[in-house]
Amino acid sequence: MKSRLLLLLVVVGAGCAACGSAKSTTAAGGVVPWLDKPLPLYLIPNATLIRYPTSAPPCRARQLRVSQGRNAVGLNHHLEELVFSNVGAKACLLRGYPTISARTPAGVRRTLHPRGGGTFVGQLLAADIRAGGHGFLDLETTSVCDVSGLRKSVRFSDLRFTLPNGGKVGAPRVSISSVCGLSMSELGLPRKYAQPHAAPGTPGTLHAQLRLPASVRAGATLRFTVTLSNLTAKTVALGPCPAYTEGLVTTVMVRHSYALNCSTVHTIPAHSSVRYAMRLNVPRETQSGSAKVSWSVNSPTGPFAATVINVLRG
Repeated sequence: MKSRLLLLLVVVGAGCAACGSAKSTTAAGGVVPWLDKPLPLYLIPNATLIRYPTSAPPCRARQLRVSQGRNAVGLNHHLEELVFSNVGAKACLLRGYPTISARTPAGVRRTLHPRGGGTFVGQLLAADIRAGGHGFLDLETTSVCDVSGLRKSVRFSDLRFTLPNGGKVGAPRVSISSVCGLSMSELGLPRKYAQPHAAPGTPGTLHAQLRLPASVRAGATLRFTVTLSNLTAKTVALGPCPAYTEGLVTTVMVRHSYALNCSTVHTIPAHSSVRYAMRLNVPRETQSGSAKVSWSVNSPTGPFAATVINVLRG
């Protein structure tokens, strides 16, 4: 069973290490001039949610066994994953919010009242669970209410679940902690999204690399180059001409979209590269210090590139 926590990987100084092996399609040192043709700001489309099959009969208590799953901690949140295994002979539908009771440290059984709506790692979706398969329930507590830092965690044990369609599932070896109350997901499986893929020969298959000066002054125009490299065996056509979005992130955030200059270069052959001149106006109010410069082709697959530059004032 794989961990379902998403790791946000921020790559600074992005580009492609192999881009140096691609030959330039322009003359030595040649750079395609910048084109002053602004476009509406590009926003990456939302990913398409993939739904699970939900045609099986609802899971009955006798079909399920509950066990402790994995834990995760982050940003004052503590997640505890509970695993609902289908021990029956046929698939069954796992969905909805169960009612949960548990024993307190004093040995008294009480009904817990977690808030529905999901946890900090997201929501689960109703799904058919095959025989021998596993579904999940996420329970989360947080310590954000504990301003003094003296509030103690309460551990509840010997859990008992009443399913949405009726029936009770005991889990005497399962326990959960609560500090500032509990939040809960629905029963089911983690959300899945369709991953976009660039078609061969399209700009989304290119790699991008930035070349910037070491610093720029607030209020000035940052002039830099982007190298687009085709590391594939198929020529990339620049028609229709792609657009791109560039940005600067410091104390302020700037993002603009422009059309690429396709007047002289219409294709990027296999294992070749093209350098493009770029410009980005740095706002006068930008504070001194490090700033992140980002650049990407306007497609769900990029390419994306980013690096850091030093902003000076005065």
